[in-house]
Amino acid sequence: MQQEVFDGEKLSRLMEKLPKGKPRIDAYEEAIRLADQTQDTYWRLGFRFHYAGEVYFQDDPPKCIGAAAEFGPIFEAAPPEIQRNRDLIDPYLMITQLGVDVMQNLPQISMSQYESVLEQYDQLTRRFGIGRRTYYWQMMGRWEYAEPERALEYMQLAMQTPPDDSFGNCNACEHSWAAEQYIRLGRLEEARRYVHPLETYRFSPCENSFQTIWAASLEYALDRGDLETAVPLAQKLYKKGNRNRTDLRFLGPVLRCWGMTNADRGLSLFARRLEWSIGMWDQKKVYDFDKGACVLFRQLAGARQTVKLELPQAFPLWREDGRYPVQELADWFLTQAESIGRRFDQRNRSHYFEDDLAATLRQCTLSRSSAGNT
Repeated sequence: MQQEVFDGEKLSRLMEKLPKGKPRIDAYEEAIRLADQTQDTYWRLGFRFHYAGEVYFQDDPPKCIGAAAEFGPIFEAAPPEIQRNRDLIDPYLMITQLGVDVMQNLPQISMSQYESVLEQYDQLTRRFGIGRRTYYWQMMGRWEYAEPERALEYMQLAMQTPPDDSFGNCNACEHSWAAEQYIRLGRLEEARRYVHPLETYRFSPCENSFQTIWAASLEYALDRGDLETAVPLAQKLYKKGNRNRTDLRFLGPVLRCWGMTNADRGLSLFARRLEWSIGMWDQKKVYDFDKGACVLFRQLAGARQTVKLELPQAFPLWREDGRYPVQELADWFLTQAESIGRRFDQRNRSHYFEDDLAATLRQCTLSRSSAGNT
């Protein structure tokens, strides 16, 4: 039987018809294998780029690192006509940017490794003359959990840098990132300057622009015990930020809020989404979820000794009878959040996560004390 000739264009069209997430991710993995087998340079690069985007936006973002690391050597060894092809130069910078971006959330990556890849991205933007604005955004990420004020300086530098006509600049995303930074610093009036253009649809909101702002605002309200503001924010965030594993960063604050205001709803959310956090590389997303779970079970510990839950067997504390001691769960998730936060702070030479968790636990304790006095 004659072997079917590799046709990357046909494969690409077929994969665009598949549902987003695992079906496409699996298909792109097979397409990469086939392109490698036939040594088709264009599609070896193209399929790696699409695979990286799919895992970044639909699954566990750091899983794009492998494809990003392979893309560069293939591109650099390619014939001149490939290296001059703008259809591949832009993906080269974009996939490198994705690979850098996720390292912010990986304390298992040393700072020297992280900064080495940042330097590589810096050099690529200079070499090709595009992407400087995106480079400054990456530098903001480098300092976000280390020196927030320094991160803000890079954010302002990014916003002052003219965007490229065709590369990587999304007004909605950038405004939501800027608003998020100001909200975290408690500078709400300055945050409004970036929220207002989104709320008035001066430009179209991106997929996560509102969710990013709501999550930051929700955490800010919870840190101050402002449940009146927090509850409606949590509801909006749950409705719009509950799509796939990447949304754990939104569900963590929701879980924290419901842990303090609606325990039954919090338990339901916890049981349904715990599986998303298990085995996830992105430690910031796991930290957010574990922090929310810790609050939920610390609050419940004052009222119940055990809870009945159907949890995935991969969960380290899994019980066949589904009956879980509440205090054991509270202690376990606190330990997990502390451990992840400590690794971040050690890597970043900061106390950002220590302070963040302390603020969370302080409000949790105040809330329990208030409940006990009523």
